[in-house]
Amino acid sequence: MKIGKSNWARLASVAIGALGTFLGPSAIAQPTLTEDQVLVIYDSRLNDSLLVAEHYAGSAKVAGGVGGVSGSRPGVHVFNLASAGAAVTAPGTTNYPNFISRIRTPIRDHLASAGLTEKVRCLVTTKGLPHRVRDTDAGSSGDSPSITETEHMNRDATNASLEAELSLLWQSLSDGEAGGPADSFADGMIANPYWSRSEPISKWPTTHITTPKAFVGAYIPGRYWWTTTADPATALTPGDIYMVCRLDGNTVDDVRALIDRSHHIVVDMRTAAVVFDESNSDGVQTPTPPPSSEYDNQYAFPEAIAGDDYELMRDTLLAQGRIAPANIHYNALADQDNFIVGPRLSFDGEGIVVSSPLLMLTHYGANHHGTKPGGIVDPDASSLYAESFNYAPGAVMNTMESFNARAFGGLTTSFNQEQIADFIAAGGTFGLGNVYEPFSYTVPDTIFVLRNFILGNLTWAEAAYTAIPFLSWAQIAVGDPLARIVRSTEDINGDGVVDTEDLYAWEKSPTDINLDNVANDADRQILIGTVRAFERFDMENGRR
Repeated sequence: MKIGKSNWARLASVAIGALGTFLGPSAIAQPTLTEDQVLVIYDSRLNDSLLVAEHYAGSAKVAGGVGGVSGSRPGVHVFNLASAGAAVTAPGTTNYPNFISRIRTPIRDHLASAGLTEKVRCLVTTKGLPHRVRDTDAGSSGDSPSITETEHMNRDATNASLEAELSLLWQSLSDGEAGGPADSFADGMIANPYWSRSEPISKWPTTHITTPKAFVGAYIPGRYWWTTTADPATALTPGDIYMVCRLDGNTVDDVRALIDRSHHIVVDMRTAAVVFDESNSDGVQTPTPPPSSEYDNQYAFPEAIAGDDYELMRDTLLAQGRIAPANIHYNALADQDNFIVGPRLSFDGEGIVVSSPLLMLTHYGANHHGTKPGGIVDPDASSLYAESFNYAPGAVMNTMESFNARAFGGLTTSFNQEQIADFIAAGGTFGLGNVYEPFSYTVPDTIFVLRNFILGNLTWAEAAYTAIPFLSWAQIAVGDPLARIVRSTEDINGDGVVDTEDLYAWEKSPTDINLDNVANDADRQILIGTVRAFERFDMENGRR
């Protein structure tokens, strides 16, 4: 019997109605991040910042650029720091007083005067603005691992990425700071309440975002802070932070290309590959606690355990499918014969070459033990490996390197480590990294990017902030916060959008989504989850 479209719609609605059982009520209760919840911050006195903001938000909102630019996300809000009357802040590294007077206070004032304090959920910083805030009394802290360790152990490390400080915009963290141990909440790091979550950020209201929080020492005051109070006003919840993403790269054109790549990402899941290049590991997913000696399996305290990151991602994909096993490239061993590189650069014929387009680059890089491809011969893979790969749309980089996000704003790298900026220049789209020495137990946990972005339905900003365990520290998220991935295996009718039409098409002709060579209800449930998530996102953005 031929089934008409009305009956297919009825079947689809029944299928979608079952979604509550599949995902649980919290996972579908709220939409994901939308354009009118984003504030782009730029300074028209800094040409790079102006041009990046114009390309993202459009010339109608960002005047003085090239003109005639429609913008990738014209529905976002914008704020020109020049309009606040504060002195311009040069790119690279700024000090804490300038951060407060020239950046934090103007943004606070703008949000309050524009009535956006509780509406905006995400801030976007632009190329040309500083990306690091210097320690208040030990200027080289952060750039020197040994000095950073000393400051941290002494409970007096205040250096952080600009974005990590802005995430707690309404908390005056440096109040009381006088160079003593734990004399302000700027000392050390603050546990991120959104870390490891899977729900959209809008699940948590912003009602108390401007209220000072009751921070207490987590195990060692001045090294880690969190809130334990049950008072909804003074507890730090995901609703009390701003997700902050940066649009940056080596050149303005690199950032424009990044923005363009982010606008509508369709990934061919049958050809996309992932790299999990570990080193000196036993290759086994080690239970925690206790932590192991592996960099990807350490944590600050028991409440911050993500798991054995690289092995966890490998095993998740092998168990779930979605990416072909042949395209899951995991290596646990050391030395150049086990260092994974791409085909675009030659490293004296050394290393394991992966030619497939990468969707995830997770790598020990310069921290890979033993010899590395190329050795002292140019090019040396320890600092150039990210430039050697072919990249799929929406490719993400998160490496086990302390300074992989240092080289923005004219700064150079440290310790011969690969840079997110170079990854972007090579065709990458999103990066999670560190602007200062972070210590291995604070680096972003890529498993949550895999679950919530690559295989899930959160925006980049949301997925990135579920992966960052601490705020007011060294981490930074680079890329368009509003970007989402369309997985080709779920786009059943091939129109570049995952919607109810794809569910109609799947019911007519079931197809294999999880790449297990069987089309069954498991594939159907994956599709239902994506359809519902995208449906809410599109409605919130006025696309229906």
